[in-house]
Amino acid sequence: MANGQGKVRASRNGFARSSQRWRLLFLSAGETSLSAIMAQAGKQTTAGQEIRLADIEADAGSGMGIFETLNGYPNAASLAVAIKEASSKYHGAVGKEWLRYLVANRISLKDFVPEQIKQFVTGVIPARAAGQVERVARRFALVAVAGELATHSKLTGWSQGEAIHAAHTCFAVWLEAFGGSGNREERAILAQVRAFFETHGASRFEDINATIDQRIPKRAGFYRNGIKEGREFLVLPQVFRKEVCEGFDEKTVKKVLLNAGLLLPGNDGKPSQVVRLQGLGSSRVYVIRYRDEEE
Repeated sequence: MANGQGKVRASRNGFARSSQRWRLLFLSAGETSLSAIMAQAGKQTTAGQEIRLADIEADAGSGMGIFETLNGYPNAASLAVAIKEASSKYHGAVGKEWLRYLVANRISLKDFVPEQIKQFVTGVIPARAAGQVERVARRFALVAVAGELATHSKLTGWSQGEAIHAAHTCFAVWLEAFGGSGNREERAILAQVRAFFETHGASRFEDINATIDQRIPKRAGFYRNGIKEGREFLVLPQVFRKEVCEGFDEKTVKKVLLNAGLLLPGNDGKPSQVVRLQGLGSSRVYVIRYRDEEE
């Protein structure tokens, strides 16, 4: 559903059929997030998946679950039951009137809606926000604008600005859980690289200047101290590909580390360097600068 198109299938004659396409906003009331479900299967989510399925915690922070006010009901449970009963009785009625309103005003809304979406997005995303954040913000914006239009056409009974406020609040909750306005995949890569060296930096890397042979189980490479900016790890290519980059595209990892100033390229412009190593001779390695204070 989130991809917006179906699979490409062949016709009886073997030619590719035109795939079905759609635009759909959907809501899942599952109690487990996508990342938690993937973790149960031993996998991690990609940034694209988390963008398509934006997790919003169902807690308004008022001690009443998803509700901020009880609207005269004694508790959250009774309000939830009342909403369920009302929606079962009246569902679809407002939707039909909403569609009539859209059709009758489609010409004026053609330019109005995109402009309102743009204003909402500009107002909620931080400066220099990643494209991933803007994509999600646009979906919240569509909900906000639709809510305001429905209110304007007297279909909701809400006060003007209430839909925008609600969408803004939910987006802020999502953004905080997402980890900020930067690129999610880049942050995940940097976190994984840091975790790798925190876990293996003291046990699987040999001192490049050692004068005696060291027994290093599952050696991942070498290290050298005395660097002004911190310790440098010389990671063997196979370890870099299979462990440091695990779960991510290798080229993307290299690009992120280069941009962060953590991966030191060779004089030939390649992301790896040729270094003389004890017992291995001249070998290509990935030189990664590690600082304890690196975030």
